[in-house]
Amino acid sequence: MRYSKRIAFLFAIAFSTTSFSQSIYQSATVRSAFKKGTRTITGKPGVAYWQNSGDYNIHVNFNPATNLLSGEETIVYSNNSPDTLKRLIIRLFPDHYKKGVKRSDEIAEKDQNDGVSIEQLSVGNESITNFSNNKKAFHSNTNLIVIPKDMVLPHTKINLNVKWHYTVNTGSQVRTGMVDSGSYFIAYFFPRLAVYDDMNGWDDWNYNGLQEFYNDFGNFNVEIKVPFNDVVWATGERLGEEANLGPAIMQKLQQAKSSDKIIHVIDPADYATNAVINSDNTGIWRFKATGVSDFAFAVSDHYVWDASSVLVDSLTKRTTLVSAAYNTKHKDYFDVANQAHQSVYYMSHLYPKVAFPFPQITVFDGTDQMEYPMMVNDNPTETHKDAVQLTSHEIFHSYFPFYMGINETQYAWMDEGWATIGESVISPIMGEPEDEGIYSKTRYEHISGTDKDMPLITNTKLYEGAAYLSNSYGKGGLCYWVLQDMLGDKLYFKALHQYMSDWHGKHPIPYDFFYSFNNATGKDLNWFWRTWFFDWVYADLGITKAAQQNGMIKVTVTNKGGLPVPVYLTFSFDKGEPKTVHYGADVWKDGKTEFIVTQKFPNKITFVRLGNDLTPDKNGEDNVWDGSDKK
Repeated sequence: MRYSKRIAFLFAIAFSTTSFSQSIYQSATVRSAFKKGTRTITGKPGVAYWQNSGDYNIHVNFNPATNLLSGEETIVYSNNSPDTLKRLIIRLFPDHYKKGVKRSDEIAEKDQNDGVSIEQLSVGNESITNFSNNKKAFHSNTNLIVIPKDMVLPHTKINLNVKWHYTVNTGSQVRTGMVDSGSYFIAYFFPRLAVYDDMNGWDDWNYNGLQEFYNDFGNFNVEIKVPFNDVVWATGERLGEEANLGPAIMQKLQQAKSSDKIIHVIDPADYATNAVINSDNTGIWRFKATGVSDFAFAVSDHYVWDASSVLVDSLTKRTTLVSAAYNTKHKDYFDVANQAHQSVYYMSHLYPKVAFPFPQITVFDGTDQMEYPMMVNDNPTETHKDAVQLTSHEIFHSYFPFYMGINETQYAWMDEGWATIGESVISPIMGEPEDEGIYSKTRYEHISGTDKDMPLITNTKLYEGAAYLSNSYGKGGLCYWVLQDMLGDKLYFKALHQYMSDWHGKHPIPYDFFYSFNNATGKDLNWFWRTWFFDWVYADLGITKAAQQNGMIKVTVTNKGGLPVPVYLTFSFDKGEPKTVHYGADVWKDGKTEFIVTQKFPNKITFVRLGNDLTPDKNGEDNVWDGSDKK
């Protein structure tokens, strides 16, 4: 009997989820993944799901005097796919600065160079020396295409050994390069294998400076050699730091690892007394990171260092070391360690209410606004508000795309949208709310309903400018807020946690997100996904009719733009405080375009306003009623 009930239950689930899937457009690629069993319409990874990985053992030498970075690495690449790989794609992101490479931004002539010079490359037992041979190895903008003698068979590993060098840019900073004469933030510095996945095979996208990244997870063991007086911060945990840092600094660092108060690990006095560096320092700094998708490091001979420990998991008592490294000339940075501490705490316990996934994170006073696993490269800001919002935004990326292996290049809203709503939830708690309610809401409203307004599902590799910024940040973040507003906190977090639990350390696509929420909530949300992600609609509600009689008011709200957003109506009276009523976006389910609100109040209504600070609306002029009959 138990077995029969189980079969009936599985049949019911299969029927319901199949019904869900039929109302959303699926590309041939997505259908193929379902058919192969790597993805499912339950939103969970399929029984045939797989992903490849690469482990990196890297030795790098960086000389600020010449800006030359040279390195050697061994990559152990695991082909966990059922496919035989006849070629390999190696990312050479520093080639963004190479003369003649296609890019979306302007690179000053002085920062253009010869790109990455590969001194040695071996794949398995094969040594490759000619990188201009279309039958063996050749450059394609920022990619190096390699056709090895021996194909990489399914479920096997192959070793690659690479020796390389390039010149680090001193200007034209695009997420990496010199910060000042003694400080650098170094990202994308090592040759790495591109992603080969179940959806598209090799990701052969060429980095152009706009779209962000898509990487496999792996383990990193990295040694970084710098001049004697330089301090290094990096992805991962420090190994043998007592060989680098002076005894007084080590004592303060140990204190920071167990204190929830900000500790000045390195301050100006430490530099003045030569206390920062251990006298036996070899200049080699060692780091280890497990299960991460990237590695970055930063160097300075004069930055101060603030740090503290944050309890991120109340059950296990696990903590995260949170740091800020900065130039004391930048006064706004004096509070960044505190902002980062609060951000990690609130993310762990409030939103998304998932324990911070990494043992440490460092916000480095840099030139950009960019995230990396356990590292943030943030420029100085003009105001405390800007600093809080920027810090919380970039740290939130620790979840998306670094806990969840998002393809940022193709689906920017799957990570930037989450960082947008995360920033917009957490910054107000720290006393610095967004001026527009949700970051980039105004940007979205400006282009909504125009030819620049693209459906969210559109591949973000294919467009740029206002549409890219609007979809990636504003519209993506707004969608998540509307979804939570509609589902309520309990159901929303149940679904979000289910999605994150199922897909952390993996590579979710939009359909995994859609179907995971359908499954976890027990609701058919396909009408919501269809309108927010596939349809050519926009946010524009208006009050089209209103009348009151004998204390009763009837207000007709019309959805003129077609996008489902919540209805907030605030009623003002001739006496007493205003009252707001709220209805979730599901009032527009099944294509409804009108919603009638009937309310009874003891006092005369003098004014009605539609919307709130968080709800997007293309045209706010029709969102008010002044007490006269509106027909």
